[in-house]
Amino acid sequence: MHPQIFFIIVHQSVVMTLAILGNLFLIFVIFRGNHAVRRRISPVQLLLLHTCAADLLFALVTLGTEILTLLSYPHFGGSDWLCKAMRYGQVLPLYASPFLLVAISADRYQAICRPLANIRSSRFRRPNCFAAVAWILALLFSIPQLFIWRKKQNGECATFYGNKSHFLKNLYVIGFNTIAWLLPSIFAAFFYYCVCKAVWMSRSKAATHQQANKMEVKKSDVTQDYINRLRKKSCGHRRQNSEFDRKRVQTVRLTMTIIATNFFLWMPFCLVNMIQAFKPGALSPTLSIYVMILGNLNSCVNPWVYILFNRSQAVKALCGRRAMGYSTHRSETDMLSSSRRSEFKFSVGNSLAPLTPDDIRVHRNVSFQEPVSQRMYQEPSSRTDLPQRKRAPSSLYSKRSTAFINEKSSTSNGYHIVLSTDSTPSPSPPELVANPQQRDPFNMRNHTKKNDLK
Repeated sequence: MHPQIFFIIVHQSVVMTLAILGNLFLIFVIFRGNHAVRRRISPVQLLLLHTCAADLLFALVTLGTEILTLLSYPHFGGSDWLCKAMRYGQVLPLYASPFLLVAISADRYQAICRPLANIRSSRFRRPNCFAAVAWILALLFSIPQLFIWRKKQNGECATFYGNKSHFLKNLYVIGFNTIAWLLPSIFAAFFYYCVCKAVWMSRSKAATHQQANKMEVKKSDVTQDYINRLRKKSCGHRRQNSEFDRKRVQTVRLTMTIIATNFFLWMPFCLVNMIQAFKPGALSPTLSIYVMILGNLNSCVNPWVYILFNRSQAVKALCGRRAMGYSTHRSETDMLSSSRRSEFKFSVGNSLAPLTPDDIRVHRNVSFQEPVSQRMYQEPSSRTDLPQRKRAPSSLYSKRSTAFINEKSSTSNGYHIVLSTDSTPSPSPPELVANPQQRDPFNMRNHTKKNDLK
């Protein structure tokens, strides 16, 4: 066996082993980590699983069959159709892997730059459609392998371009490097340029809006102003927004790193192929071998890039119950501490919830000159000719949020909305304070008497 062939077999065997172990470990981390925290798989993780399938296909089919072919080189033991099918399967993951990376970037573009379309679509329908398109395109662009490879009379599985062999070979090499490497890199770069621009603009707009709110008082009703104040003071609201922004930026960095790694690892391989196609013998065979091995390392790097950005998920997947217990204890501790901090002024859950009929007490003809404790529960008028008013149930006056919202001034028909702050259930005040003027607001009794006298 030639020393160079032996060198290629050893290095491809090492790369194949690392690729299989790394991608299987990544699949284990994704499924086991989501099971540990009881979380559903995300769209990015779903597309990364498709990428793992493409890398495993590259390791088993592309590298595995190439090693078997080199062991029996130059003789090929299979038939002509087996030669064509083997070369077709070898180039399929070379197209599928970059196409799936473009699918990941397109998914992030739609999720961040087009949020309304993202809401209308299903959680898994969009990534599944992107992955299906990537695999279909890979199957279609691999079809030329069935026509340029054949088994020769001497038993070798080699390329055959016909009479115009030099022109067709150069055309095929240019087309492969453009479709499998250059165009996916351009599309991915465009999508991530739009994503980074949208994230930067959203942050700048948020900062500008915050500065404008400090300089200008917003003209709104009292209820909306009260809810906005509670939202700004809510620790849970700020923590939720910061956590969402952090995860979104982390996902963008992860996918950008994977795509950049794919671009730089395959760039030397594609450039060497272009040079060898136009100027055969210009480069040494040893350099070509090392460049080929560098491109094959792409299938080994992707899993470790994901694990580097998601170390906590890998720890939870490996530790199992212990990591789950630590996470649960920590979340409960944070919940207790946040609830203690919010007891003094307001409750985070009630501050972000919409007002319900149970939160509102209605009183009519209440004077603002009296203290709140005296005017909230006034007894009805002592007149005996008025019918007895029905009282509202005591459950209506339970403890809710901390504020007093007074809408309209103390007019004859004005309503006053009061949110209770007492820790104990308050007594059952009358729903509406009886008032003689309200029973006859247009003074119809006196008018009727005057008509009778006439």
